[in-house]
Amino acid sequence: MDRWDNVERKEKKSDLLLKMVAISGEIPANLPEKIVGSKSYATSLITDLKKKGYLLLRYRDGVRGYVLGKRGKNYLLQHYHQDVDRYLTGASETNHVKSEREKRLRLHRMSQIWTYFFVHGNLIFATEKPKIFTRECYVETSLGIYYGSQELKQSSDQVKGSRACGLYIKKREVFVVYNSMGNLMKWSKKMEIAMRCWVERNLLRAGITWKGKAIFFGDSMEVLEKILLSTGGMKQELFQVDDVYEQYYFVPGNGEDAELQIELFVDWKKNTLFLAFLENMLDEVERNEFPIYAGMKKGVPVYFVYELELRKLQMVKQDMERHGSGIVVCFDYQQGMLQDYYGKGVELMVLDCKKVKQYLLSMEE
Repeated sequence: MDRWDNVERKEKKSDLLLKMVAISGEIPANLPEKIVGSKSYATSLITDLKKKGYLLLRYRDGVRGYVLGKRGKNYLLQHYHQDVDRYLTGASETNHVKSEREKRLRLHRMSQIWTYFFVHGNLIFATEKPKIFTRECYVETSLGIYYGSQELKQSSDQVKGSRACGLYIKKREVFVVYNSMGNLMKWSKKMEIAMRCWVERNLLRAGITWKGKAIFFGDSMEVLEKILLSTGGMKQELFQVDDVYEQYYFVPGNGEDAELQIELFVDWKKNTLFLAFLENMLDEVERNEFPIYAGMKKGVPVYFVYELELRKLQMVKQDMERHGSGIVVCFDYQQGMLQDYYGKGVELMVLDCKKVKQYLLSMEE
């Protein structure tokens, strides 16, 4: 077994919570319960940590969050120096947390992603993962590895203005990660091209060829519809689907089942087997190299869109308009938004996530 194939965290939950605040700078007030796994336990932990001066509540401009107190910083630097040093020393934004609303929301955006990957069992702390942009981080492991913005950007002025939250690596697939939260994200195409080139160049130095993929998190499926319909805003400064990355995958951060979606688009072997299973329901399978539709059923084109790849979702809409009808195969949590986006002409074939998970588990046995 590779040394990066399992993680066993022995810290107390209070220490893990403090470490998560340290690497985030400030976390939204609703995140501690996700980190420790219980709302009531999180409430009692926070009460205790606030009494000790380890945590402070910030409530300003309608935004609630937690930051480390001086005692909390000292405690972490004493006991978890290697994991927190980068975040709690020098001029880093996580060490000197600003009070302006926009800067705080930027930290909240980052912390949501740290928390998502932490909760789903990925390697996130420095002492449990290999260094970024090395061959070691590209090995075939069962666990994903997430690197935050400071690790990714390495104080480089070339990518300082990028909106990227970090880099996610699993099963030799590499993704630049963004978080749109509840709205369209501000987007400078020039700056994000620089980010893509930065990642590509650093990976090439380690002998890794990259396919230019990105993950876009959003608070809900409704954010996906905003993204798909976006024309960039009045000043062309908001995100719209473009060609900076070869593929953009949207993941709703509010649903537990979205982890299934990630599992399929990072694990091509598993996805290939799953596609073969789905193709059994087709009368005719489309064998072109890059087909928009998977095949035909009773003369109607069938589209597999459960990965929520942005450009494909848009191409499917155009293709269905050309055909006048279509069958869209998606997961249950994607159903409502896709029905709205594709309109009355679409027939949805909805996959039950629990049953899909059971099927994938049976394939591994």
